[in-house]
Amino acid sequence: MKDRNIIITGGNAGIGLATSIALAKQGANIYIVSRNNDKAEEAVKTIVAESGNKSVKYFVANLSSQKSVRKLTSEIKNEMSVVDVLINNAGGTFCDFTLSEDGLEMTIATNHFAYFLLTNLLLELIKKSDFARIINVASGSHYKGKMDFESFTKKKNYFIMKAYEQSKLANVLFTNELAERLKGTNVSVNSLHPGFVKTHIGNKNATWYSDLFWSVATTLGAISVEDGAKTSVYLASSPEVKNVTGKYFDKCKEKKPAPLALDKELGKQLWKKSEQLCPIA
Repeated sequence: MKDRNIIITGGNAGIGLATSIALAKQGANIYIVSRNNDKAEEAVKTIVAESGNKSVKYFVANLSSQKSVRKLTSEIKNEMSVVDVLINNAGGTFCDFTLSEDGLEMTIATNHFAYFLLTNLLLELIKKSDFARIINVASGSHYKGKMDFESFTKKKNYFIMKAYEQSKLANVLFTNELAERLKGTNVSVNSLHPGFVKTHIGNKNATWYSDLFWSVATTLGAISVEDGAKTSVYLASSPEVKNVTGKYFDKCKEKKPAPLALDKELGKQLWKKSEQLCPIA
């Protein structure tokens, strides 16, 4: 992995930070994307200190904003001429129904549309790599997910877990459709379940009772962020998966995703809807 350019969204905390450290130890050039400048700077210091690799930089972007994602891609293109690995890792949960500045429900805006737009805008640089890999961090929650395209922009019996499950199903559907579209290229695209990881994703934007529930649940049953990062690191670096694409992984092994995630027609519908609400051009 020495001198490979790796972009990791949400690389300043949790699974993303653990992933960044592990890949930095392998000698890669690490570029994290964070929403907060101070947190990004602190994360860079941590990655350098723990890995001994000084080739670590950061970009600041609000991934729920399409304008911000477009600005981010321009900055990336000014910084590097090739992207070897893109890890779409950043995500969020939102207790209450809220619209982004683009008029999208915040969960789907952050967890799906950020993946969709950033990936498509960076494809030109990714295709230039002889090691081109796109990794989408999904979740086992996608097994319970249902797609309701109207809920992307309208409040329809909103519930935090329902919105999250839908966004994670979208991650797997997007992965599979993109893999189909990239057949014949040297780019692989895979999604993964990191496991039930002890992070603060469930504490953010939370009510006091959901914050308490998440804290207790993760304390009792969650794995470490280092363990949660293992599958991302594996897909980003292992020669075993160099030619594997359009697959879903759990614990560094292929796993069959939900039947809905394998629905090719639904994947095409999601892509079309995504282009309508988030033009690639």
